[in-house]
Amino acid sequence: MSVQPIFQLPFAAAFLIFILFSVIGWCSEVLYVGIFHEHKFVNRGFLHGPLCPVYGFGGCVILLLPKELYSTWIPLFFASMILCTIVEYFVSWLMEKTFHNRWWDYSHHKLNINGRVCALNSILFGFLGLGIIRFVYPQIIRLLNWMGTFVIQTSARVIAIVLTIDIIITVRRLVDFNTTMEKLKTFGENLHDHYGHESWFKGSSVYEMAESVKARASIEKERFNNSILERIENLQSKRQLNIESFMKRFPTMKSSNYKNELDELKLRMIAHIAEVKAERKNKSGRK
Repeated sequence: MSVQPIFQLPFAAAFLIFILFSVIGWCSEVLYVGIFHEHKFVNRGFLHGPLCPVYGFGGCVILLLPKELYSTWIPLFFASMILCTIVEYFVSWLMEKTFHNRWWDYSHHKLNINGRVCALNSILFGFLGLGIIRFVYPQIIRLLNWMGTFVIQTSARVIAIVLTIDIIITVRRLVDFNTTMEKLKTFGENLHDHYGHESWFKGSSVYEMAESVKARASIEKERFNNSILERIENLQSKRQLNIESFMKRFPTMKSSNYKNELDELKLRMIAHIAEVKAERKNKSGRK
């Protein structure tokens, strides 16, 4: 099997291959989650575009393997499995260190390593690597040869600009995510500092604590600062749409810094979804 390794290609062509692998990974994630879990469309990537860069990196790493492996089956399977598992583990670790959240967690899977990778995914990576090297990559090379240098370079530049904009917007959303979580945690700590000594005060999350303060304020409102009551009203009436968006994409995400707040938001989101479904069911029943 004679296929040109990726490190022998011009940078623009290698970049387009990375993008194509990222798109293939995104499609695989969306189909897998949509068919077997959510039964609906869920954007499984961090970015707004249809890309999962971790698959792009994994696919490109596989293409760094010795050319002699390209024509094999079992050695290529295990090499792909090991390399992609290492990439997924590193990306999980890097994302957690950068944004202080674990975006996916496989602790409930058998044969997992620190919840970052698991045997099932590794096996799927092995098959995906076989498919890429044996079937997909040769077709991509033919496509690039057909496109020509000018089209490849122009396409790479346009996609790079769009991708850069998408990354900037996504990073801002991730920063906003942590900022919002920090505000929720701080507000909960402030409520505990003010009213933790009161016998009526209870709750392990900011929402439970806010509810107990609100309930007490209905009895003796003069004891409570209006600004705190206003913040409680805003907290209970305003949904955290940015956080909910990430939770829908990564339902197993965890946070060591904001565990209670994140768990409570998950419960509130689940309750909201149940309310929406019940309302739709009632409306359809009346029809």
